[in-house]
Amino acid sequence: MKILDRIKEWLGRRALLKEARPDRVPVAKNLGMAVKVGIIYAATDEAAHTQVRNYVKRIKEELGIIKVMALGYWDEKEPPHYLHPKLNFDVFSLKDLNWYRIPHGNAVQNFIAEEYDVLIDLTVHDLLPLQYVLAKSKARFKVGRQSGTNAQFLDMMIDTAGADSLPQLIANLDRYLMMINSPELANMN
Repeated sequence: MKILDRIKEWLGRRALLKEARPDRVPVAKNLGMAVKVGIIYAATDEAAHTQVRNYVKRIKEELGIIKVMALGYWDEKEPPHYLHPKLNFDVFSLKDLNWYRIPHGNAVQNFIAEEYDVLIDLTVHDLLPLQYVLAKSKARFKVGRQSGTNAQFLDMMIDTAGADSLPQLIANLDRYLMMINSPELANMN
């Protein structure tokens, strides 16, 4: 990363921390009981996009969640053909960022404005544009990977034990989201 890009990123992070909403009151929700689910992810390559697409398909089929929206970030100006907007999927790219690397545009604003029951952050590395979406989202319950910079934006963090693998992150998040307020666990007591 060039020195100018580092300065832009640093200024963007400062702006994000000033805008973060500390007055939010999270509402923990079991993934199986959610009505609307939002997912953010880094669309680093076609394999990552396919893994997220398969996860969206699985939670729609297995859990019966009809309203699932995934927003991906492509770290170049023009996204490849497989990332063009489709039903339940949208993407923003480098051209949708301002000088401070803060995203703007309809896809981002619509995603932020939606009140998801659960917002799942599937990023395995910190990316300012996606952290901005995470921080500004009106979601009731925000879940993602444990990291020092995510602590002020997430309601529940999952420790991935140092593994930077998207499939492992999806498996861990899915397992713990199904445990929250679980009717099966409540009946055991």
